[in-house]
Amino acid sequence: MKLALREGAFAGETHIVTGAAQGIGNRVAAVLAAHGAKVALVDLDPERLEEARREIAGYAPNPPMVVRANVSEEADVKRVVGAVLEETGQINGLVNVAGITRDARIAKKSYADFQLVLNVHLGGTFLFTREVVAQHWHPLFKANGDQPLRDGVNRFIVNFSSVSARNGNIGQADYTAAKGGIESLTKTSARELAGYGVRVNAIAPGPVRTPMLAAVGEQGVAAMGRATLVGRIAEPEDMAAPVVAIADGKLFGYATGQIFAVNGGMYLD
Repeated sequence: MKLALREGAFAGETHIVTGAAQGIGNRVAAVLAAHGAKVALVDLDPERLEEARREIAGYAPNPPMVVRANVSEEADVKRVVGAVLEETGQINGLVNVAGITRDARIAKKSYADFQLVLNVHLGGTFLFTREVVAQHWHPLFKANGDQPLRDGVNRFIVNFSSVSARNGNIGQADYTAAKGGIESLTKTSARELAGYGVRVNAIAPGPVRTPMLAAVGEQGVAAMGRATLVGRIAEPEDMAAPVVAIADGKLFGYATGQIFAVNGGMYLD
């Protein structure tokens, strides 16, 4: 695994990554682990989770832990955060990647599918944020006499939005609404968690070569690539590198409440 930052950049830290069994979440978890973090891999697919654990354990200074969970189920999220704290005693970072699609135009989209997509993307991001805060960061704040935490400990959240939150996308009323909500949640979280010494930011990718994109077909993927200024769609690794940079308090310690567009120039704000 090629390092994106200095060796040991996250040594001694614990990070949670959702959607870690494949795609963007998998590569984010791998790069964080390669830089020394103890990473909790969260996903629904037990077989792919175990494959991810074995692969990452082959080069990570600290072998990852695996926690199977549905990010849209409140009880599951509470259990995951509690298990991570029990094993490691701390949580420094959270990266909310998990997501699904149920594409259909509005006239044909079921309300159940609309709710499901919002629950996984926006609901999962909220639940993990809330539980890490409630179970760990808020108690630290209370123990500090309700005074802002200025202890130099690296604490961060990186959420995943999408270029579609700004540009819209036919057939994805639920997905785009969820991503827009994640951007608003990111900004509100940044304000609320500043006193806990937590930086909260989001990444808004363009199209990325993941299983979620496979349904578009090669011709569609090629057309998306042509719509970018760099002339190609992104690989999962293209998203992992910005995440670890934003997660690093030495590099992005003064950035919070921001949405970082990483879309190859597909959309220019």
